[in-house]
Amino acid sequence: MNKKWDLIVAGGGLSGVSAAITAAKKECKVLLIEKLGFLGGCATASLVTPMMNNCDTSKTPLNNGLYLEILEKLMKTKDSAVHSNGNPGWFNPESMKFLLDDLCQENGVDILFDTMLVGAKRDNEFIVSVNCMNKAGLQQYEADFFIDATGDADLATYAGVPFEAKEHQSLTLRFNMDNVNLYKFSQWLTDIEPEMLFSSIEYNDFETILLTTAHTSENLGWKLRPYFNIAVRDGILKAEDAEYFQIFTIPGQKNAVSFNCPRIYSPKPLDPLNPWDISYAYIQGRKQIKRLEKFCKTYLPGFEESYICQVASSLGIRDSRRIEGVYKLTEEDILIGKKFKNSAAKSNYPIDIHGNNKSENRLIELSKDNYYDIPIESLIPKGISNLMVVGKCISATFKAQSSARIQPNCIAMGESAGNYCAERIKN
Repeated sequence: MNKKWDLIVAGGGLSGVSAAITAAKKECKVLLIEKLGFLGGCATASLVTPMMNNCDTSKTPLNNGLYLEILEKLMKTKDSAVHSNGNPGWFNPESMKFLLDDLCQENGVDILFDTMLVGAKRDNEFIVSVNCMNKAGLQQYEADFFIDATGDADLATYAGVPFEAKEHQSLTLRFNMDNVNLYKFSQWLTDIEPEMLFSSIEYNDFETILLTTAHTSENLGWKLRPYFNIAVRDGILKAEDAEYFQIFTIPGQKNAVSFNCPRIYSPKPLDPLNPWDISYAYIQGRKQIKRLEKFCKTYLPGFEESYICQVASSLGIRDSRRIEGVYKLTEEDILIGKKFKNSAAKSNYPIDIHGNNKSENRLIELSKDNYYDIPIESLIPKGISNLMVVGKCISATFKAQSSARIQPNCIAMGESAGNYCAERIKN
């Protein structure tokens, strides 16, 4: 296909898909480039489910638009559900892949899968084209506007945009287990924690159990603490495996549980931009997953006949490069609930830092009576006139990014960028 597009979106995660669909709805010719064989990014490749809660005091989501459209479509097939806290973001990652394909096709988005971005051609303050590698070899694709949704600001970096990447949160390799007797596990969890301070169990439509529980190395009174202590003592787990443990059930997968762990253990901080660190993380993560599987089958009632059914094909990377943009979002903006004229997303998600060791962990809750704006100017890099960056690589401080990075915000940022580019293309 030898053509020029109005807009090229690099990266088919939720922010990139949202940008592509939104611009296509405004009659732009859009090419979406994705390095994997499916869309969804962290939501599907990294198994990041459910989406984190981002609601006001009336339990109304702060962002709507395409975010709610996606989840409402999944709800029709019972592949998503709404928690009593208002969070509609409990979803089935496998079903998400099919839906995103359909939405892109319905809106006329061209998609190139298995295509890796490897460079960009720039003419003064404009990007002219991107270089990609796929089965056809080294290819060049041209457009008038570009959106970087790569999750690592790869396009922006190839185009010479300055960035920060000195601090990093811990990496995670998520996985799912199937054939769990959720009713048995729910009853046991209720018995050991009747007050439900650290856990939550809901029966949705008498079919889907929305369940979550957790344990960390912090001494907060976790009800699972004795079981982790025994497992470490008996050599089933290593101490690093008990640092962080969090599980969620999955709508559309009645007997499955999704694990937001393990945090990858390493004697030194891991750099998500270092290929050797990334390779280490996959190997180490799979070792930790096998130990966690044995822990669950040994100590958690309901898991006796369970098994690992899926390991994420991509690491859970909470932060990467952060571009230098027209405006840098700060933790002060977040804590005071700063509003901006041109809002790309609204959020009251906490400042949430998963450190490489216990002393670096931070969780600063925000008031549900308020929210802050992520300004469109944080999506616009300095020095380039036809590029925007969406997702976790926007212009923000390390602490501010730890709040802004969640999936509802990424979808909203993608939608805002798609609208912004479409308006500029029309004019």
